[in-house]
Amino acid sequence: MVDWTDPVTIQTQALALVKLTHVVAGVYIWEIASSFNHDWNLITKPIPGRSILTKTCYILCRYLCLSALISALVGFNVTKEINCQSWSLSVYLLGFLAFELASVLIAIRVVAIWRRAKFVLAFIVVALLIQLSFMIYLASQSHAHWDVATGSCLYDGRQNARMFYTATLCVDTAMLLLMLLGLMQLSDARKHGLWRFLWMQGFMWVFLVMLVEIPSVIFLWLDLNEPMNAMFTIPELAALVIAATRMYRSLTNFSDSYMPSVNKPSASYSRDLEMNPRSTVPKPIEVSVHQVYDSDRAQEIKHPYGLGGLTATGSSDDKYDVNAQ
Repeated sequence: MVDWTDPVTIQTQALALVKLTHVVAGVYIWEIASSFNHDWNLITKPIPGRSILTKTCYILCRYLCLSALISALVGFNVTKEINCQSWSLSVYLLGFLAFELASVLIAIRVVAIWRRAKFVLAFIVVALLIQLSFMIYLASQSHAHWDVATGSCLYDGRQNARMFYTATLCVDTAMLLLMLLGLMQLSDARKHGLWRFLWMQGFMWVFLVMLVEIPSVIFLWLDLNEPMNAMFTIPELAALVIAATRMYRSLTNFSDSYMPSVNKPSASYSRDLEMNPRSTVPKPIEVSVHQVYDSDRAQEIKHPYGLGGLTATGSSDDKYDVNAQ
C-alpha cells in the first residue's frame, strides 16, 4: 500500500510531475511549430467574411497555452529562488484563460449549429460566466513555495482547483450534448459531408473528455498529495487546447475545400457556411446540349431555303438546344 503522505513518495512524484511537464511542453511546442504557417496566414491573409471573434479566440487560446507551459517550465528549471507566488499566479491565469477560450471555441460551434437559438445562447453564456468566476476566484487563492530538495517552485493547495476543473468538465459535457442533439435534429442535412464531419468531431470530443478531464477531476477530489493533484492538469490543458484548435483548423480547411472552386463565394455566404452549418449548398446548374445529326446537317445544306425554296427553316441558333435545369 502506497503511503501518499510519505516525504519520499511526495518527492518522487514531484520529480515525475516536472518530467511530465517537460514532455507535454515539448509535444505542444511541436504542435505550434507544425501549424505555425496556418496561424501566420490567418493573421496576414484574412479571408473576407470569416468570423473575427472565432479567429481571435483561436489565436489567443493557442498562445496563452504556450505561455502557461513556458511559465511552468521556468518555475521548474530555475537555479535560484524566485517569487513562487507570482509564478503560480501567472501559470494559473494563463492556463485558465486557455481553458476558457477552448470552451469558447466549442461554444461558438454549438451556437452556430443551433442557429443562434436564444435558449442555447443564454445557457452557454451563463455556463461560461460560471467557469470564468471560478477561474478568477482560484487565481486569487493560488499559492506556491520554493522546494529546496528539488530546487524549484511547487504548488500549494492545488485541491482548491477542483471546483474549476469540475465546472470545466460539466460545461464541456453540456456543450457536447447540445452539439450532438443539434446535429441529430438536422435530418435534412445528414446526406451532406459537412454533417458527417461535425458528427465525427463531436464523438472525438466525447472520447477526449473521458480520457483527460475525468482522471484529473477524480485525482483532485481524492487529494492524495500536491504532486498527484497537479499530475493530470497540465496534460489536460494541452490536450483540450490542441483538440479545440485542431477542430477549428480542420473545419476551416473543410469549408474551404467544400466551396465550389469556379465561383468564389461572397463574404456573407462564407461567414454563413462557417458559422451556420445548416445553410444549404447551392446546387450546380446542369446544362444538356443536344447536337443535330450529320444527316440533318446535310439536308439543311441541300435545301438552305426549305423544301419549298421560299422560306428558311433553320438558323444557327436551331443547331443546339440548350436547356438549363
